[in-house]
Amino acid sequence: TGPSFDTSIPSNLTGLVGKTAYLNCRVKNLGNRTVSWVRHRDIHLLTVGRYTYTSDQRFEAVHSPHTEDWTLRIRYPQKKDTGIYECQISTTPPIGHPVYLNVVEPITDILGGPELFINKGSTINLTCLVRFAPEPPPIMLWSHNR
Repeated sequence: TGPSFDTSIPSNLTGLVGKTAYLNCRVKNLGNRTVSWVRHRDIHLLTVGRYTYTSDQRFEAVHSPHTEDWTLRIRYPQKKDTGIYECQISTTPPIGHPVYLNVVEPITDILGGPELFINKGSTINLTCLVRFAPEPPPIMLWSHNR
């Protein structure tokens, strides 16, 4: 049988602005064919095999020999990088597997804010709500009067 995609690999990803994003593609029975990554927005060929074909050095193909995994690494992703990227196999005609990347920037709010009034000496309980974060932030820093 010819090459095919492992569709159990997640194809809808959320990444954080500035944090390296990894788009994974697993290809079965590749044989002598090559794997490419194409950005849908402008039909831009980003990588072929392990070679990068874009002048944007944030994009890089990652492949460990003797594995079926072909990964597109995007360093310092920005919101403008949100969109569909297609993993393609060089069959005739080519076959592709789309991966959607949503690049988000977390937003913080203090519940009940931005101004809270309390009596001097009383206790206050502040809750910080973090939105658009795919995972809990590793560190939360609080500041006063800044």
